[in-house]
Amino acid sequence: MGLIYAQYIDSPDSEVNVYDSSYDSEFNGDTEVQKIDLDGYFWVSAGAETAIYSKSGLSYGGGLVFAYNRGVSIGLKTTYFFDFDNRVDVLELGFLLRFFFRGIHDNVGPYIQFSGGQALFFRRDNVTIPAKWGIFYGGANLGWRLFLGEKFFMEPYIRIGYPFIIGSGLSTGIRF
Repeated sequence: MGLIYAQYIDSPDSEVNVYDSSYDSEFNGDTEVQKIDLDGYFWVSAGAETAIYSKSGLSYGGGLVFAYNRGVSIGLKTTYFFDFDNRVDVLELGFLLRFFFRGIHDNVGPYIQFSGGQALFFRRDNVTIPAKWGIFYGGANLGWRLFLGEKFFMEPYIRIGYPFIIGSGLSTGIRF
């Protein structure tokens, strides 16, 4: 249920024709058939990232994302950054909203992701858990999802926002 086939006709004026799941051919002459799952799925990814969080230099860290995709992805994101100059570490706890450029029925290729939440700062010389203060963080990612088989994927991305300036990363994940 929810699985349809989209037929892409290889011609200058391409059309998309939708068939039900009884369509029995995955390749027919000069017509390519791609399966599209409309039921939605959960996905989890882990990654490494760098960002400019302080005026003194680069921060590096890693994080996890838990999300659900049904046309657009919504989820939770957490990342911990270590400051290269040992001055401040940052824990980001937030939400994400992701749109794929190729349409709401796609889950591969280029995407834009908006995220926001709480950024908690930990000074290295005066460590407090939880941090004494934190601020709202928000930003946008531009990335590309590449599938490595049917369920596994890799995503290189760059991001801009506040209170960090710019960042980049690479994550790998699995969809269920």
